[in-house]
Amino acid sequence: GIPDGGGGLVFAGSVGTGFDRAELARLTARLSELEMARSPFVSEVPRERARGARWVRPELVGEVAFRQWTADGRLRFPTWRGLRPDRVPGEVRRADG
Repeated sequence: GIPDGGGGLVFAGSVGTGFDRAELARLTARLSELEMARSPFVSEVPRERARGARWVRPELVGEVAFRQWTADGRLRFPTWRGLRPDRVPGEVRRADG
């Protein structure tokens, strides 16, 4: 998600590549500590993505490479690059693709 400027997150898609087993294990451990019952998104999350989702407090920043934005505001061909411990969520802005 990307901060909307008003304290909420806008859904920007999901990332399915760029992870190895070690990275997935690290992320699972970190994210399990941030789990919460409700979605942190102020925009609608597509039903197929929300079904079975585990929501987390938006306290971490991840870097994602992508080709471009779709017409509906989603990332096209996103690839995980890693966590950015040098950034806080309030610093995140939508990048051009």
